[in-house]
Amino acid sequence: MIATGGHYRGPELSGSRIQKLLNAAMKALIQECGLFIGADDLDHDGLGRTPGRIFTVGSTPAVNVVFYVPGSLGGFDIPKIEASRFSRKKKLLLVAVPVPPEVAQAGGSVEFIIDALHKANAIAAAVFARKGNEPFDLARAEAIVEKVRQSLAAQAG
Repeated sequence: MIATGGHYRGPELSGSRIQKLLNAAMKALIQECGLFIGADDLDHDGLGRTPGRIFTVGSTPAVNVVFYVPGSLGGFDIPKIEASRFSRKKKLLLVAVPVPPEVAQAGGSVEFIIDALHKANAIAAAVFARKGNEPFDLARAEAIVEKVRQSLAAQAG
């Protein structure tokens, strides 16, 4: 029900602290929600090609939170965290999260990521209430974000 991704604007960001932190958040979300796959990624018998826990896009309202990290090749023209794309058919909302240059240069923080996920959940709840066929489960999403916080804190500690 929640997935993350990242767009990075510079080769120096490969293997950087912020990339590792965002990857850790992504892995924690996969642990909690499953790996996002589309219905087209399922075999004809309904068994996924991807081993492990999966989340089939379109089964329930979901949000994909994409972090846009500026670097040596520039930034992104995203003024604030906002809903970007919505698919009623896929029951999926993409939320764009611009990472401020100072946060990217500092390597990110657990607090920044968790705060962004909470904001993305609130945006998803509002968008699905307005445009969707069924509501986004905000309580469940918030509980998942708290588990991600615990996972990231344990890795940092």
